Amino acid sequence: MNPFSQEIIIPLGLLMGALVHGLAGFGFALVAVPLLALIYPLRLIVPLVALNGLVINLALFGLLRRHFRPALIKPLLLGALPGIVVGVVILKKVPEGPLRWLLALVLGGYGLFGLFSPHPRITLSPSWGYFFGLIAGALGAALNTPGPPVVIYISLSRLKKEEMKVALQGFFAILGVFVVGLYLLGGLISSFVWRWFLLSLPLVALGLVSGQILFHRLGETAYRRLIFGLLVVLGLMMIPRGN
Repeated sequence: MNPFSQEIIIPLGLLMGALVHGLAGFGFALVAVPLLALIYPLRLIVPLVALNGLVINLALFGLLRRHFRPALIKPLLLGALPGIVVGVVILKKVPEGPLRWLLALVLGGYGLFGLFSPHPRITLSPSWGYFFGLIAGALGAALNTPGPPVVIYISLSRLKKEEMKVALQGFFAILGVFVVGLYLLGGLISSFVWRWFLLSLPLVALGLVSGQILFHRLGETAYRRLIFGLLVVLGLMMIPRGN
């Protein structure tokens, strides 16, 4: 791939990822990583996406902070800590293929259910947050995919769309601080990452603002259907590919 294509794909991938995240409250990496990985290895792309993702989550959290309910994500975070240990064990002992199929079926099934019933008549007690946090931590360590259990839990919490979105940002921002911190300590935030992070900030901001504008135009039901639709897409992306 020629250098001109490289100069286009990186900003475009980050712009599109920021647009989706600004609209839905998650999905930045879902969009950006596959596009950027077309031309660069994951060891360069993942830290770049993580750094941009942290900025995006903090920015959205600041915009929606008045809707934030800390008690909602506390059990998720406490559950995620032991979940990370579980995920490391799973990563060592369980083949990735079956895990991906299980996650694909759960996400696809729940997403399809939600598309037809965007306001599920299911009420979860806060104690379920520890379980979903445990699964999120385990998936984060095993498959680098902590988001889906959090999105499912938040979608079942009978919140308004602003409360749902800011809860996601709170969880992802705190998780992002730890992840980016580990990347810094591990020397993974290279000059390449810093360069593209700074160069792409204006486009990332443009995508984020555009997504936020579209978000405010969505009604409660439309926003929930968007969430469930993205869960179906995530499920499809989890299906193992043949070599």
